[in-house]
Amino acid sequence: MNGKALLACVLISIALTGCETAKKIGQVISNPNIQVGDLKSQPSEVTVTLLTEPDTNLNADGEAAPVDVQLIYLTDDSKLQAADYDQIASTPLPDVLGKNYIDHQDFSLLPDTIKTLPPVKLDEKTQFIGVVAYFSDDQTSEWRQIAPVEGTGHSYRLLIHVRQSSIEMKKEDN
Repeated sequence: MNGKALLACVLISIALTGCETAKKIGQVISNPNIQVGDLKSQPSEVTVTLLTEPDTNLNADGEAAPVDVQLIYLTDDSKLQAADYDQIASTPLPDVLGKNYIDHQDFSLLPDTIKTLPPVKLDEKTQFIGVVAYFSDDQTSEWRQIAPVEGTGHSYRLLIHVRQSSIEMKKEDN
């Protein structure tokens, strides 16, 4: 009897484990956003808020003008740090940044605007997020900012604040 009881317990355990696994698989199929595994193994996520001041990007007439902004995802920041404004403005980003480049997003922002973007899952290789603002006055000293990030296990909030002739980026890890 002991052998049969043990065998019955093992079979019941296997059946229950299988049911739980089947249940989890069913949940993932019905809702692909369900987290599978622990947070540290999940791709990091970033929510970006873009903010411009009323006097952002003054043109030659002293009037505020729209400003183009690029959000850049990188494996390393050295090439973006070394690039000059003219190089970034006139050459496609993948050519300037080489293998450090992962992806980017383009925005054209009006003065006195706030825009929160939907969360984006980062590539696991992402180690830096850079932002470049293309101001009317290309002699602006702060046209780029870079923040370190980890590609997995984090949920970041980035505030990109475009001022009159500079850009500021603040990062928060939730």
